[in-house]
Amino acid sequence: MELLLVLALLTVLAALTVPAMRGWQQRLTLERAATALQHQISETRLRSIQSGERWMLVLSLSEKTSLQIRPDRPLNQPDLLRLPQDIRLKPEPEKGQPPVDAQVLRIIFRPDGTCSATALRISDTRGNSLSLSLDRLTGSVRISTPELSKA
Repeated sequence: MELLLVLALLTVLAALTVPAMRGWQQRLTLERAATALQHQISETRLRSIQSGERWMLVLSLSEKTSLQIRPDRPLNQPDLLRLPQDIRLKPEPEKGQPPVDAQVLRIIFRPDGTCSATALRISDTRGNSLSLSLDRLTGSVRISTPELSKA
């Protein structure tokens, strides 16, 4: 009887923790995608500074890939980043601007460390999302939780 009681308690605990673990795992996938994109942006900026040439990071929002290239000449083997299938990328417009409906986003990096100002929303199929913003002057990338709109 005691063994059945312990098994019943373990079953109840497992039923309560499995959904929470799935949500945590999905959130971890989202954070890894944002971190990978942050790393790709920082690496492209560093390549531009080190080479003394302009570099561009091309983000295909529909295919969820990014590609580092030099605008003036193609690379033999460009670095390609592919994000998970359940992740969505969407450009965030600047305050006061209309929404942007683009399939490709190009971020230009200059040898002096400056770049195009960019803001992206990275979301998953469960409704979790993160904001990624790129500062134009410093090239720093910031990942944050988007603010909820007040109703």
